[in-house]
Amino acid sequence: MSQKRWVVGVDVGGTFTDLFVLDEQTGTARIVKVPSTRGEEARGFMNGIQKISEDGSASGVASIVHGTTVGTNALLERKVARTGIITTRGFRDVLEMRRRDRPQTWGLRGSFTPIVPRALRLEVDERVLADGQIHTPVDIDQVKAQAQALLDAGCEAVCVFFINAYANMANEQAAVAAVRAMWPNPHVTAASEVLPEIREFERCSTATLNAALQPVVGSYLTRLESDLRGQGFEGELLIVQSNGGVMSRQTACDVPVRTALSGPAAGVMACAAIARAAGYPNVMTGDMGGTSFDVSLVAQGEAALAAQTSIEFGLVVRSPMIQIETIGAGGGSIASVDASGMLQVGPESAGSVPGPACYDRGNTRPTVTDANVFLGRIAADRPLGGGLLQALRADLSEQAIQKHVAEPLGLSTLEAAEAILTVANAKMAGAVRVVSIEKGHDPRQFAYMPFGGGGGLHVCAMMREVGVATGIVPRYPGVTS
Repeated sequence: MSQKRWVVGVDVGGTFTDLFVLDEQTGTARIVKVPSTRGEEARGFMNGIQKISEDGSASGVASIVHGTTVGTNALLERKVARTGIITTRGFRDVLEMRRRDRPQTWGLRGSFTPIVPRALRLEVDERVLADGQIHTPVDIDQVKAQAQALLDAGCEAVCVFFINAYANMANEQAAVAAVRAMWPNPHVTAASEVLPEIREFERCSTATLNAALQPVVGSYLTRLESDLRGQGFEGELLIVQSNGGVMSRQTACDVPVRTALSGPAAGVMACAAIARAAGYPNVMTGDMGGTSFDVSLVAQGEAALAAQTSIEFGLVVRSPMIQIETIGAGGGSIASVDASGMLQVGPESAGSVPGPACYDRGNTRPTVTDANVFLGRIAADRPLGGGLLQALRADLSEQAIQKHVAEPLGLSTLEAAEAILTVANAKMAGAVRVVSIEKGHDPRQFAYMPFGGGGGLHVCAMMREVGVATGIVPRYPGVTS
């Protein structure tokens, strides 16, 4: 058995999987970069682990700390499990009514599609009063019948959410026990276990998102640990939480909603350390990966914490976490013209497979990366992703931009490429303002640190848009998370 010598940090992004390998014997470090495998993120992870040692074994790895954007990307792209809700009669629409807010505060237009459609939000007779008194005991037969209805509808996961269960969990726990006894997998979430506190919408939203993520994150982490053990790994697999701490693999499977901002949280902690070492205790961070752009603020060396966040409008997670604003604007975010003739960037992403059009892997729609390649901001003839792509097809970027953006808008290809970046930069600047100006901070008193594979490409635009005086680019921005 080889001596355990490596501590490995791994970030699985939407496009690339990045590893930071610390050799505890020599004190040296190196990076490994491999493509992410969309839908099979564990395979990309293992491809990176196999590159650490000469024999491809993981037996020399002492511990792994894993920051993952699997949950983040699943929520942003709404590629989550088919999920049902069993709730108190009369309250099936809590998830959709939210706080009676709207996507555009001052506009009359806008739409919201809840993560669980109304047909899969079923009701049962039960009622707990605000003081915890049980007014109506739960009807277990109804619970079983509704659970079976959800199974017949093809649901993989279910959330049991009863009104005022934070004050008395008896009804909800009885219902959950009945559902778990008949549900074919462990993906059953009790809202009072995930968030046992007042605020009905926030509790419903957080628990529902947890249920929707359980099959996605749970299957990924379970397979990942199994593959690691098969490669000789005997150490501990730790998962980064949204608050910057770590938890066990099993806890992450049970409460995956705590990983919703896992990758970005790890990056914020790293940026805070790098900025302090560089003499900048005040820094705004911007993580631009393949799918999302995540912004946070560090004041006097401490990351800002929040009790809750919105992954996207209406997708509210209430759990202690680093305050991070997430939008769908990564390098792989697809640019398109909507029915009203407006140019949109994201949230849909081309990921790593097929990837941006310039990868020449089958995608014909333009991305932010394609705009950068066509404009010469990414050298098409230089290796990308640590040598994983020896060259990029700038001509395919041009064709994609021409067909899907330039022609519909009546622009030249050059103007269309600039427009894609302008929209992307405006979206990112808006996210930076949310964590700074809207929180009472003056951006001029902060440095801006971009990270992620695409962060450095947009640092100057962010400085101009937001008014930040200093930009700091880490030596290895792609592996900062």
